[in-house]
Amino acid sequence: MILKHALILTTLILSLFLFLPLQASAQQTQLEIEATVQSHLIFDGDRLPVAVALSNVGGNSLQSVVVKASTGEKRTLGTMQPDNAQDVTLLLENYKLGKNQVEIFATFSGGESAHVSIWFEVRPPEESVTLRVTDAPQSIYEGTVFTAQLQVQNLWQQAVSGVRIKNGAKVLYFIGALTANQSLDISLRVEEYKTGSNLLQLVAEHELGSAPPVPLEFEVIPADSAVKVYLSSLSTATYPTEPIKLSLVVAASEQAGITQLELKALNQGIQPTGYYLGEQTAEGQQVPVVDITSLLTGTSQTAEETTTSAVRGRELTFEVADPGVGTQPLSFQVSYRLGSIVVQKEFKVDAKVLEAPSVRLIQAERIEAKKGEQAIVMLHVANDLPVEADAVRVIPLGGIEASPSEFFIGTMSSNDFLPANFKIETDNLHDKEQLSFKLVYRIGRQIYETQPLQVTIHLEQTERTNLIVYIVPLVVVVLLVLIWWFLRRRKWTQQHSS
Repeated sequence: MILKHALILTTLILSLFLFLPLQASAQQTQLEIEATVQSHLIFDGDRLPVAVALSNVGGNSLQSVVVKASTGEKRTLGTMQPDNAQDVTLLLENYKLGKNQVEIFATFSGGESAHVSIWFEVRPPEESVTLRVTDAPQSIYEGTVFTAQLQVQNLWQQAVSGVRIKNGAKVLYFIGALTANQSLDISLRVEEYKTGSNLLQLVAEHELGSAPPVPLEFEVIPADSAVKVYLSSLSTATYPTEPIKLSLVVAASEQAGITQLELKALNQGIQPTGYYLGEQTAEGQQVPVVDITSLLTGTSQTAEETTTSAVRGRELTFEVADPGVGTQPLSFQVSYRLGSIVVQKEFKVDAKVLEAPSVRLIQAERIEAKKGEQAIVMLHVANDLPVEADAVRVIPLGGIEASPSEFFIGTMSSNDFLPANFKIETDNLHDKEQLSFKLVYRIGRQIYETQPLQVTIHLEQTERTNLIVYIVPLVVVVLLVLIWWFLRRRKWTQQHSS
């Protein structure tokens, strides 16, 4: 009997333990939960509101319903009737700096809901105002203002004051107050910089501190490189009666904002004396093909690259009347304004002016020979005239024994370059003696003679046989014979005397 009651009691206890988890599981599924946050970013000291939506989907009422967070915050709701939904806001304040992950759930008598995870980031209050560069040029010219487009935003849910943009200790832009979540676009002007590379460390500072700096780097190009002058064309060589003609291309940077651009000729006789180009725009510049070497900077492309290039600029032509003979340095000055800077630079173009054209006699090679042998005199005749020259001949002067006695060429076309060679007897000549030749030619009916061309002959003495070479061996042989004869005679004398 006792055993029977013990079995019944054990059965009841086991049934109770098996039934309770099933009941709790059933009740747990009766309460559904959702949790959302309006912002995943807050700042230290704020309370993060979490919107929690509860729904009792079971057929029984739930007692002592409490919404909880894994960080310790909770909100008591009490009783929830069947098929009832209720929204509640849970304020989180037990968090850490950086990223946080918190579980939101609800408990009730006999069970709890599922756990829902939310995440958010907590930053220090000094980082509540952010700064971002939206647009900025990579380079500017010296004398102009560097302008960058910035966006300043207050990420905090409350207003901040004393907002200012700084670079180091210097305030570049004062904003003042920003309301909660306010975003502001500003144009930052920087007028103090240095030529070359510049780096700004921009900081959005306010009453509570500042976020890490935002780097802004730009290059400042020297103002004197904003305008380049290129040589487009130049007469390679002219004669005094012909004018020098040249073309220059003035290329101004389209981004620099060049004004008051002017090119002046500094030499007398250059026409026109200059050009005033004023403000430069892309529409006002042609694209001529020019030599890519700049007359202002002297820079050019590498040897592998082409020597000409299409440069956008203004092509200007000049002419010089009655130039002098020789190399004529033509001086010019370019001036312009770039922002607050006025630039003036001078440069030169060298033009070659030849003497009046003629037919020329030129020595081709150095004249060398041995005394007594024939020397070869090699001359060249060049016709620099723009017309033909007739009856061209070269004549030796001063009684030179030359063959031929006259070198006849005949007709030479313009720019012809022909040889005229002579064989000269050197028996009556001395080393470094001057030999003279003249050139005679006819143009139309007029006969012309050039001034004598003096050439120097270098003679080397002919080597003569030295008699000692023959005498010394003969003397040695005679001495040897005499010594042999003397010794033999002495020996013979001694034999007969004994």
